[in-house]
Amino acid sequence: MQKNNSLVSVAMATYNGAKYIEEQLRSIIHQTYNNIEIVIVDDCSKDDTVKIIQQYQLKYPFINLFVNEHNSGVTKTFEKAIKASKGLFIAISDQDDIWELNKIEILVGEIGEHDAIYSNSLLVDANGISLNKSFTSIMNMKTYYSGAPFLLSNSVPGHTILMTKEFVKKILPFPENMLFDLWIGFCAAANNGIKHVDKTLVKYRQHDTNTIGTRDSKNIKQKDPVKLQFQFKLNELKTLATAPIRDEKTKLILAKMIHHFHRKWSFKRSLFFFKYYNDILISKKKPVYRKKLFCIKMFFKPNF
Repeated sequence: MQKNNSLVSVAMATYNGAKYIEEQLRSIIHQTYNNIEIVIVDDCSKDDTVKIIQQYQLKYPFINLFVNEHNSGVTKTFEKAIKASKGLFIAISDQDDIWELNKIEILVGEIGEHDAIYSNSLLVDANGISLNKSFTSIMNMKTYYSGAPFLLSNSVPGHTILMTKEFVKKILPFPENMLFDLWIGFCAAANNGIKHVDKTLVKYRQHDTNTIGTRDSKNIKQKDPVKLQFQFKLNELKTLATAPIRDEKTKLILAKMIHHFHRKWSFKRSLFFFKYYNDILISKKKPVYRKKLFCIKMFFKPNF
């Protein structure tokens, strides 16, 4: 794959992002990697987001802006931006983060033959000031060649991902009712892999209006009742089972997980998690004894 100065598309979805969009745009525009385009799809913002982007377009013609006719939600808006991207590589960007200026250069240089690559992020407050916490304190960040770690929850922060155009063509369209970065991470890991670069390349802003935040974010939705959680997770697993992947072990673990996904007590379910806990729980920031305790709880628990 030709990488030397290949076009990189930065795909961004915006919605009422006027407060922070300029700082993020500047951090992308001034990347050390100079062959880029920025593809932005706005999801019917009611503030000055579109106006600000249009002002930047006057000076930087490599910024392309599309505005949805109606509110489509974060997944479909990102999908539209990714589909409109022309680069050999596509990087995902939130509207309110701040990139290190060498982010694209490092990721393009390190991706190799992997389908995708991602990095660490530093959590910052609304003013961009460090919270002295990074994603490595929340999850184990690794290079993945299996989709199993993604079956409980997303194991890769989507806002740091850069992926190949060739890979993207295989995984579109994104499934409805699933976060797109979970789909991307799972598919990449279970095909040619998603590589982790142990460098902090994004300042991940935490504020009251985050569309998606960390578990420490103030903007966290209340949990649905257990019955709804159960059905949502089962539907998610069944959707992942339709993914275009080739790793046979991932397929096996996923099929068994769906088989054991029911509300009854199950000794076999607990044994299943003990057998595969190194595959499924590898991204969890927990000591071994807590992972094994989780497996024991699976005897009783109707939901993963």
